[in-house]
Amino acid sequence: MITPAYNVGRWIGEAVDSVLAQTERRFEYVVVDDGSTDDTADVVRERAARDPRVRLVQVPNGGSGAARNIGLAATTAPHVAFLDGDDRWRPDFLRHTLATLATAPPETGMVYCHTRVMLENGRVVMARWQPTGRVDLDRLLAANCPPHNGSSLLIRRSCFAEAGEFDASLPSTVDFEMWLRIATSSSTPLMWGTRRYLLDMRLMRTGSISSNRTARFTYLDKLLTEYAPRMQRLHPGLAYVRPAVFAYRDGHDDVADSWAVQAREAGTGQLARDAWGLSLLAWSTAGRTSRARIREARGRARGLAYAGLPRARRLLTGS
Repeated sequence: MITPAYNVGRWIGEAVDSVLAQTERRFEYVVVDDGSTDDTADVVRERAARDPRVRLVQVPNGGSGAARNIGLAATTAPHVAFLDGDDRWRPDFLRHTLATLATAPPETGMVYCHTRVMLENGRVVMARWQPTGRVDLDRLLAANCPPHNGSSLLIRRSCFAEAGEFDASLPSTVDFEMWLRIATSSSTPLMWGTRRYLLDMRLMRTGSISSNRTARFTYLDKLLTEYAPRMQRLHPGLAYVRPAVFAYRDGHDDVADSWAVQAREAGTGQLARDAWGLSLLAWSTAGRTSRARIREARGRARGLAYAGLPRARRLLTGS
């Protein structure tokens, strides 16, 4: 197991503790401190002194892809899992994903669990819906990377031997690019999704890579251009539907309009059969002024929902 960590001193202890709490006790664990300028290394070093399974590797800052490659080189186990330094696993993550991989079709190279979303303070606010079962290249693209983030997967090491390392030159979409490469150049190209919620992910913390939407959309466009034409079961236009909706939601209308054109090539009838397709049609036909009002209303609703969840939970549980 590998944790790439950069300036996550506030949360890295929680991440490491979630690894040490795994019910499957047989593992090797490397934390790659990617040139942090806060106390990330100190927090890890303190835990490594108490548990020999924790190893700290410190390197100059090179980005998440380079840190993951260093972690791969520093480990030898036949299966690999990456836990971001601000996320945490549930205790059965490793045991359950190993069992799932053992019973999945033999061409499965990666399995992933479901994700709960938490705020910066660690409070869980929602559970994400994710596809389950078999995920091939077409579904990987049409569902816009159903694992959602790299912390949710367990991967055969052989996938990296065949597909190569992470592309350290990418400032964004590093995970998705790797999964697409495995899906197109590995002898075990499939993903398999399990229904168990075994990952708590911090959403959009200050300074996180995922919070830079402009960079993500730029590099996602390059991935879609390269891999969407390789889809065989589904129309390539379907790879653009969810990205376009996300771009509209975030106010990136220019890239969203471009992706909407690609998505519409799948046909209005095809788009109308799916909730995401209907959403794409609604966003793309609305004017910019209407979109701005929709985004404002949606933002208020989400804020109220997040604020109200703890109170609702207390009322339901009586605590």
